[in-house]
Amino acid sequence: MKIQTRRGFRTARNATVAFAAVAGLVLGSAGAASAEVNDQNRIVSDGHEVIVTQEDTFINGVPPIGGSPLSREWFHNGRGLAHIVGPESADFENSTFQFGYQVAWSASIDGSIGFSWTSPQLEATTAGTETYLPAVDADGKPVYLQDDAGNPILDANDQPIRAFALSKVVDEDSLTVSNVLPQVTAGVELTPAPGIEEIVVAEGAFNGDFKEVQIANVHGAATGVIGPVSVRPFVRVITDNGDNVTTYGQVWTL
Repeated sequence: MKIQTRRGFRTARNATVAFAAVAGLVLGSAGAASAEVNDQNRIVSDGHEVIVTQEDTFINGVPPIGGSPLSREWFHNGRGLAHIVGPESADFENSTFQFGYQVAWSASIDGSIGFSWTSPQLEATTAGTETYLPAVDADGKPVYLQDDAGNPILDANDQPIRAFALSKVVDEDSLTVSNVLPQVTAGVELTPAPGIEEIVVAEGAFNGDFKEVQIANVHGAATGVIGPVSVRPFVRVITDNGDNVTTYGQVWTL
């Protein structure tokens, strides 16, 4: 998944049902000018209006690749946004943005529903910062710290300690993308009887008056279910003082 934000972003198990981001969540888009608003909700917190919106939501059910009648498969595209409106909205700090789903099932045979996604992180580097990287020799092999006798210096676990070398001094502010592999998973076990669960699959703190999460070709799959699986996406914002507002989208039956 990729997560995008305009102003500041500080960001199941190996289950029978897996939810994998094909393109992921991305941080930092201005959004589409002609976006379709699907659902929206708002509250007033400390004299400021907190608005949460879902746009361009589309969950497309497809035949399961394995062909099992107990499997479900789908793709999700859309966008979640948070706006804080008011005289001091740009000074808001430590708000929490959540994206997730309510999921419901009719019956299950040892089933589970899980979510995993790729979540690249943006790291800010300030001008004048000295960047150090693990040192390597002329053959590209790791270099380790040594004492005066040439013996490797060990850490508390009796492992040799890597040497680091100054790579460069940054001349200007920059952003670096790191951790591009899937990092987070969440999930629930399914009861044999009908049930409903709410699962937060992406969460992060942000400062300022705007936050956007774009969902692009997120892939969902389920096995061990009897009957349809229903998915309802939601977006939620919790302010630093504990006020929260949630917008729930329509139910997509798969």
